Amino acid sequence: MDPRVTAAFQKYQLDKFMGPEGMDKLTVHCFEKGEALCEVGEPVRHLYFLVEGRVKIFLPMKNARQLLLCFYEPLQLFGDIEIFEPEPLATATIEALTPCVCLGLAKEVILTRMTEDPRFLKQLCISLGRKLGRVIQNSALNLLHPLENRVASYILATATVQPDQRLSFSGNLTHTADLLGASFRHLHRTLQTFCDEGILTKEKNGYTVQKINELERRAAGIYIVR
Repeated sequence: MDPRVTAAFQKYQLDKFMGPEGMDKLTVHCFEKGEALCEVGEPVRHLYFLVEGRVKIFLPMKNARQLLLCFYEPLQLFGDIEIFEPEPLATATIEALTPCVCLGLAKEVILTRMTEDPRFLKQLCISLGRKLGRVIQNSALNLLHPLENRVASYILATATVQPDQRLSFSGNLTHTADLLGASFRHLHRTLQTFCDEGILTKEKNGYTVQKINELERRAAGIYIVR
């Protein structure tokens, strides 16, 4: 058995989900930064347990824009919404923000073995209930919170740690504006305000976080699910 399965099983107490027979069926799936774990409309063949890394979940729209739903950190499940459909298709796109490791249970294993395990079904219900609650909460936050709160949360979720331990934020601002449901001009004004207040410093290739506590205060936990 892959030692990464054993280590994650112990670290995240996956015995709450399954016994040794389920553990033997777990497979390791690795994803590079920027790689899609799944894309909307594609077949879902595994239930994934995210055990390392951080991912972004978003919904591509027909007008070529994208809507940010949330960010996930371990331990989170993917595929639990779709896996019991006759022909399960992903309802959102999941992209790795960092190198990620997932443990996967094949759809066939779940349908033939895991559905008879009350531990598994209980944890699956808990996961689905939390996701429903989070969707409701994030929908309200998207509607009621100003852009500065959403931008602060986005920066904290996507920033990278530099060699000097400072956080650095960069990326395509047009794409970021789409994800946050804002115009490029509005996003740029918000970032400039953060710079004027000393929260960020504009660099050649992005921004450096100067006041992380203030950024965290304004983020208010939006989008991030642990």
